[in-house]
Amino acid sequence: MFTKEEIKYMKSLGLNLDFHKPLLNEDYERIEDIVSHQLQVYGFDKNYNPTTIGILCENILDKFD
Repeated sequence: MFTKEEIKYMKSLGLNLDFHKPLLNEDYERIEDIVSHQLQVYGFDKNYNPTTIGILCENILDKFD
């Protein structure tokens, strides 16, 4: 479901989950909370253009739809 880059980024945020096994609902909720926060804080530059982190966060969150 997640790419290697996305997993590496989420682990850097302290999400030390086993991404090779099915995740629990609370795991998905935790991912969504943390990644959404990162998107809000670091996801856009001063001109509101998405940053590299913002694009990565959006890609992760898009998988929840």
